[in-house]
Amino acid sequence: MSVLLGSSILASKLLLKTLPFMLVGVILAEFIVALGVVEKLSWLAKPITNFSHLREECGVSFLLAFISPTAANAMLADYYEKGFIEKRELFIAAMINSFPAVVMHWRYLLPIVVPLLGIAGVIYFGMLMLVGLLKTTLLMLVGRFVLEGSGASPKSDARAGAKRPTLPEAFHKSLHSSKPVMKRIVAITVPTMFVVCLLIEVGAFDALSSLLSGVTSLLPVPPDALGVIAAHLGHHTAACTVASGLLAAGRLSVRDVVITLLFGNVLASITTALRFFAPHYVSIFGPREGLELMTVSTAIRDGITLVLIAALMLLW
Repeated sequence: MSVLLGSSILASKLLLKTLPFMLVGVILAEFIVALGVVEKLSWLAKPITNFSHLREECGVSFLLAFISPTAANAMLADYYEKGFIEKRELFIAAMINSFPAVVMHWRYLLPIVVPLLGIAGVIYFGMLMLVGLLKTTLLMLVGRFVLEGSGASPKSDARAGAKRPTLPEAFHKSLHSSKPVMKRIVAITVPTMFVVCLLIEVGAFDALSSLLSGVTSLLPVPPDALGVIAAHLGHHTAACTVASGLLAAGRLSVRDVVITLLFGNVLASITTALRFFAPHYVSIFGPREGLELMTVSTAIRDGITLVLIAALMLLW
């Protein structure tokens, strides 16, 4: 009984932090469509959308991702639901949207990694930014080769010649057209979040972290670094704290700390994907598309990180 109560409380807290942004993103997407803002703002993201052969709607979502990645992805899901973009565009645009989210992580990471790790923290943060940039560049190239490059959807063209509604009219229209999508998001998000929180309460993710910690002994890092990676499976703050002590004691070099934290980032991505990304992607994009998108996105990011680690070990 206590497990169910704890799961319900945790799920309620997480839903209060995430669900409103998803719903606002859907309404905002419809509001932007109704006002024709897509045509007004799309030029800001044109270098990305033109090169990637993405439509204008995806460019507006990319800009919104710098403010709220959740709202930006909800916007893409709404455009996909309405038929403005196709599935390939949805996947490429959603994964490109991850770069603004990585950039905005400076608010949470820099105040932790720099005071604790100094120059090693700055380099580590730079490596994370580089992984995000390389991932976005790769996906832009994929989009350029697999998408047709229409630039603007037929519905965008149709709206361009239509009479612009007033703000109250556009808001009322966006609320009405958003209801079906919002109902679907709520119906999926609430039970998914509860199941994830139930797994957290029964220790499923802790058990998975313990299982993954056994892999650390196989990694090409100094023995002292294994504790950093194990701590990373719990939280990156714990990993940085452990690494800080070892760095100050001279038991790990700056190079060792950076490479170790990157290895920890790869291993921790498995539990992070199941614990946080799965509810996010499934609730926004639906079970099938959400899990596919989460898996592909995580695999690409981890693959690029491993290549970067190999380069650092060879050249540094």
